[in-house]
Amino acid sequence: MPRYHQSVINVKIADALRKMGFKAAGEIITSSGIPDVMVEIGGFKINMEGWFEKGVQLSELKSKCRERIENGICDIAIGLLYPEILREANDDEDLMKKIKQSKFKVFVFLSSSQGINEQFLEEMNIEQIAEILQYLYFQAVKSDLLKEQIEKIEEVIQACAEIALTSGLFFSSQSVIEELKNVLGIVEKKENEEDNEVAQDLAKIAVFIIFNGLLFHQVISSLYPKINGLHRAPEVNIFNFVKQEWKKIMEINYLPIFVIASKVIDCLPVSPDTDRILKNLIRVACETISSGLLLKHDLMGRVYHKLLLNTTGKYYAAFYTSIPAATLLSNLIIKTENPDLEWNFGSLEKLKDFKIIDPACGSGTLLSGIYMALKDKYILEHYKNGGSGELNLSLFHKIMLEEVLHGWDILDYAGHLTLVTLALHNPNAFFERSNILILFCGKIGGKIHLGSLDLLNLDLLEPQDILFKDFMAPLKEKDLKEEKEVFFEEKKKFFQTLLNNMDVVIMNPPFSRSAGEINIIFGYVDEETRQEMRKKLKKLGKTLGYSGIGQAGLGSYFIVLADKLLKQGGRLGLVIPRTILSGGSWKPIRELLYKNYEIEYIVSNYDPGDKKLGVQAWNWSENTELGEVLIVARKTNKPIKDRFTTFINLWNKPINELESLKIVSDSIKARNQLNTNSLLEGKYEELKLEKKLGVVYNLQQQYLSKNFLIGCLFANPYLNQLNFLLSNGHYFPLVELGNLVKDQNKLGIDRKTIHENFEMTNMVTPYKILWGSSVSMKSLELNPGYIRYGKLKPNGNPSIYNRASNFLITENIHLKTESIVAMYSEEKILATTFWEIQVDSRIGKILALWLNSTFGFLILLAHSNSSAGNRHIIKKEHIQSLPIININQTTENQIEYLLNLYEELKDEEFSPFSKEFELAFQGEGVRKQIDDAFIKVFNVKVDMKPYYEMLAKEPILTLERW
Repeated sequence: MPRYHQSVINVKIADALRKMGFKAAGEIITSSGIPDVMVEIGGFKINMEGWFEKGVQLSELKSKCRERIENGICDIAIGLLYPEILREANDDEDLMKKIKQSKFKVFVFLSSSQGINEQFLEEMNIEQIAEILQYLYFQAVKSDLLKEQIEKIEEVIQACAEIALTSGLFFSSQSVIEELKNVLGIVEKKENEEDNEVAQDLAKIAVFIIFNGLLFHQVISSLYPKINGLHRAPEVNIFNFVKQEWKKIMEINYLPIFVIASKVIDCLPVSPDTDRILKNLIRVACETISSGLLLKHDLMGRVYHKLLLNTTGKYYAAFYTSIPAATLLSNLIIKTENPDLEWNFGSLEKLKDFKIIDPACGSGTLLSGIYMALKDKYILEHYKNGGSGELNLSLFHKIMLEEVLHGWDILDYAGHLTLVTLALHNPNAFFERSNILILFCGKIGGKIHLGSLDLLNLDLLEPQDILFKDFMAPLKEKDLKEEKEVFFEEKKKFFQTLLNNMDVVIMNPPFSRSAGEINIIFGYVDEETRQEMRKKLKKLGKTLGYSGIGQAGLGSYFIVLADKLLKQGGRLGLVIPRTILSGGSWKPIRELLYKNYEIEYIVSNYDPGDKKLGVQAWNWSENTELGEVLIVARKTNKPIKDRFTTFINLWNKPINELESLKIVSDSIKARNQLNTNSLLEGKYEELKLEKKLGVVYNLQQQYLSKNFLIGCLFANPYLNQLNFLLSNGHYFPLVELGNLVKDQNKLGIDRKTIHENFEMTNMVTPYKILWGSSVSMKSLELNPGYIRYGKLKPNGNPSIYNRASNFLITENIHLKTESIVAMYSEEKILATTFWEIQVDSRIGKILALWLNSTFGFLILLAHSNSSAGNRHIIKKEHIQSLPIININQTTENQIEYLLNLYEELKDEEFSPFSKEFELAFQGEGVRKQIDDAFIKVFNVKVDMKPYYEMLAKEPILTLERW
């Protein structure tokens, strides 16, 4: 009878689990030489270590399980003891039968805030083990293991910052304040903000940086005997102890971690309060390391996001990506197969040539996310390929930081935090250099620089331009606390080699535009410098053939830069304002993506948020109410007709990385299994955990030529299907409004022009104007009582009033509170929140009916700017291309029928949109009467009742979570 080695048992265990629906690979030889089984569930990794029970050293097996977690190979480790009966079997079939009949002793190891916990689960058969795998996965998803430790870190940083503030440690002189502000990139607040905000910001960030340094200090001390660990810190004069040890560390290297940390700690005086701060930080740093959580996910990134996001960023128009969003975007990029390139992540030698860049890296969240996605892929492909060679995570880490990952930012602190974040993924592994650079922005040496955007055109740079600071430049001992300034001439070839050579560009570019006080472009510099920077940026855009994209914000320029950096076949990953999907100023960028890329994923967030639960609405970045999407696009020459887009509509935002991994796993599977036009056939896949997370469906890219919003306006795929058919003339004959009204001057005037020429007055004048919000407008015909008057300003142009009209289309819709989108006025007027469309009175009345029908309303939303889920903005360019009912394809009898309906309903009040759809579902309401009329007039075969029910529950209308 053949005898079987335990490695063969591992293979058979993996086979049995695969037959039960798991992704499992067996008999993998890692650098430790232990056979095991790797199980993947929704991107979550469970490592199973199996030894025969007889003669086993149980402590050694347990130690190996713990090492698997500590080294970041898996999220949960399971130790199995095999019964002796499995050593012998007649053949493989007999062996599999014995495996199914046998009982195994099971040990489970998983992380907690107290460290790695061990649990013995008695004896279990293979089916019970499969159940345990599912249970462990769902428990891990539900519980946020890092929450308790994050709260400890948050509390100690807050407490230490308060000590610094109350004792004046950081602020003993104005020079210290200025030094800290310079080191940390803090911008002075506006006069109307609290005076102590700058001090609070400085204190919290400074303490956070010191804490990061102490974490690394403790880790490094275990690698180098000459470095004294934190546990050896004296009871008094801890300050000098830390400074001396950090100097020794910097003599070894680790400059990126300790350069800024040393500058910050130098701002502290020798005092009992300083020692008290350091003692508290050391205690929690040691607890954090002993918990085993340092390698799990993005611990310090999550601390930063939770505690410090309000301190910096808004004057740089920087919104920092949430950790779940970074996980979602990164894993879609890395784990979706790339038909244009053969990405091989199982070979470290090939990984050296893989290049990733974030040209606006901020806190390093996206680079951290893609580091983890690549690490997962490396481990899983290594297992899938049979474990050839060693699984070497230390070498992987070194290659990632030295060769693969590139990050640029304009803040010293951002570069520091990015390096800390990345280095913490494997603090035991050594790296000698990195590609994290601080690019100069503003006026440097009399020259204007634009940070990363300087690289849009290398020909405009001169040899002696000071371009960036290099954290890792070779330094003499006496210069250990200074970064080297690098001239363009020294690195010209380096930057040239980056162009058209990146495999991945991933970014959440700064959102700023020429509007508002905070999001104003380059709002962090003085006005004179800002104007010079804007002038240079505008010139760059014109030179590159992208005039006017500045109205979309800095993000548009960063996408042009990304296109220059990416190689053919490379992937672009964006966290970007939702206005990119349909905004007029984003049109050149959409055309770039549409023509040169396969837009593989558009991930929309339809979660209206919950303040009690701490869930923010519509966004993917922290602390912004701006609506955002995630986009993954692959640069390709493939014909547009062969490209398709997968829409991922999430009803509830993922709350942690594990939920994001589950969404990625199921979405990639759905993309591959659904046909390329599944939306048009009403086919989709639901994303589920213990709750419904959302839906996934596909649409051919050729249908996105006008805008991208048409595929993902609503959370409900059936509403998007209906809207697609409506907008493409499937039910009603349509014509663009610009073809009906060909004179641009008759398509409305923007509110800015009205305010520049008129001011509101209570006196009767020749200039009748509707001022202010459209919330109170609820009927097809404007109540004359709302009309006020305008007084011509001293330099005002009276001819502006020639643009007055009877027919009005709203320019700004708040879907929760408003009721109509168009109306007719018996008197010609100007309106500050409506577009004045000059058409024949009969056409105006019919169009007022049409746009307030469900059909016209849906088409209007699909051709608007979706700046957040519930807020839609209609720009002039939307008005021009808006599909409306084609009056020319109606008979006189049909026109008379609709005009009579207008007269009948013109004074009826509409309820807010969601309520109106509730009424329509019940067979009531003004909108239902209008819909029925258009259905009758054009003999349309459509049952609207189920759509009314969907619209009545749609989150962008109700602001209620699903």
